[in-house]
Amino acid sequence: MHSLIWCEILGLSDMMSYRSKRSLLVPPMFVPENQRAPFPRLIGKVISSDMKEDHIFRLIGRGADQDPKGVFSINRLTGEVAVSRALDREAIAYYHLQVSTTDLSGRLVEGPVDLDVSVIDQNDNRPVFKEPRYSGEVLEGSPTGTTVMTMTAYDADDPNTDNAVLRYIIVRQLPDKPSPNMFYIDPERGDIVTVIAPHQLDRETLPTTQYELEIVAKDMAGSEVGLTGTATATITITDRNDHAPEFTHSLFQASVNEGSTGVVVNLTVDDRDDPATGAWRAIYSIINGDPNQNFEIQTNLDNNEGMLSVVKVRNVFFIVPDIAVHSSVQAGKVIVIETFNEMQNMYFFPLPCPTLFFLTLPYVSLGSPPASGTGTLKITLEDENDNAPYVFPSVARVCEDAKDMNVVVIGGRDKDIHPNTDPFKIELGKQPGLEKTWKISRINDTHSQIMLLHSLKKANYNLPLVLTDSGIPPISNNTELKVQVCTCRKNRMDCSRASSIQTNLLLLLGLVLVYIYIYICLCLCVV
Repeated sequence: MHSLIWCEILGLSDMMSYRSKRSLLVPPMFVPENQRAPFPRLIGKVISSDMKEDHIFRLIGRGADQDPKGVFSINRLTGEVAVSRALDREAIAYYHLQVSTTDLSGRLVEGPVDLDVSVIDQNDNRPVFKEPRYSGEVLEGSPTGTTVMTMTAYDADDPNTDNAVLRYIIVRQLPDKPSPNMFYIDPERGDIVTVIAPHQLDRETLPTTQYELEIVAKDMAGSEVGLTGTATATITITDRNDHAPEFTHSLFQASVNEGSTGVVVNLTVDDRDDPATGAWRAIYSIINGDPNQNFEIQTNLDNNEGMLSVVKVRNVFFIVPDIAVHSSVQAGKVIVIETFNEMQNMYFFPLPCPTLFFLTLPYVSLGSPPASGTGTLKITLEDENDNAPYVFPSVARVCEDAKDMNVVVIGGRDKDIHPNTDPFKIELGKQPGLEKTWKISRINDTHSQIMLLHSLKKANYNLPLVLTDSGIPPISNNTELKVQVCTCRKNRMDCSRASSIQTNLLLLLGLVLVYIYIYICLCLCVV
């Protein structure tokens, strides 16, 4: 009695009431998800310092008397808390309950005190990509390290644990040419970047314009026990306007009746760029030889042909227009279109040496009245297979470790014209043992790839090659390709020596002499 009076005097009655509420010891409790039977399972115990025989424990809240009901229960006499079934952290990760004690009549004695139950995460969810297939593009010739796309997977496990920490890897590339490791994925961010050298990322020489990558995301930070998810990334090598259009013939010839108009000849070109892009679309123009604008040229959008038309009627004319063709970026070579008027009974008298492989000649008509004018005599020099093919580039680089980027692409060239040029046959020289170190595989009519079969020391090597053209008879050239074997680290090449390419002055001098000889012969023929 005296104690109560002193408590009221000192203002401690409220504090005693608070201490009475807090006399329940309720520790936080943890339950692993996906537990197996038997149930119920004890997960903890509530302790009361003032527990009497006529007092009982009571548990309320979500998971007890609220939905989902009956997940947790408490022993009314001992305060032991139990879980009645397996839990799913991804459904409910946290339960907030309250514990109190009452007497048998239901009057509150202690509490309520919060009871927090956390569901412990288990690695029961695999990484999942939003889509099974992803598409990306990279422009041909892009620098090494160019980002193509980003792959992102999600894991429903606890993000604060390794159960949801993902790592990405590329497990397969199809096709695996010219290298099985053309792309790399950042293991943490999922960024896919190019590894192949820019000159090898050539849409026109690659075996395909689409590469398919199988991407795996693994949780547990990529450990062996981690769960995996898989997706496919399709990467398209898009076209750059890196090929000029080339005429299919060195000369196009058409005859036009005097007084007539309309299309007189269709010009055809080859362009190795993608026909589905503007890089393939040819643009024709008359650049010389038509001062009176008697002709016009347009592009046939269906087949990329150039349609040369006569637009002005002339009774007699002789025109040699120069036609140029180019795409949106690069120009092609210039050709000559000859258009003849319809005349008969003409005599040609030679003039001095021509300034081009075309001769300007005077003529006199036998008609009535007679007329005079000039004409053109066309001299065509037929090509003979008198030039051996040669390799380009003359210097190539590979990594000393055969596991790295160890494939180079080379091509053949020939100063002759079709059919005395490609397709070329590029083979290893006859030196014994070369086939154990190097392998040559054909890519197309003009290019092949060279693969290093095993590791070599860092040095410069002269690789003997034999190039053969398709002339009749064919000509072969025994030559050497300078191969620099370099150290490769982090997609960079360290080559101790610089390559050097020397110009064959004797060959250039020989070509000049040939042209002078032809020029003199033409002059002599005319005289």
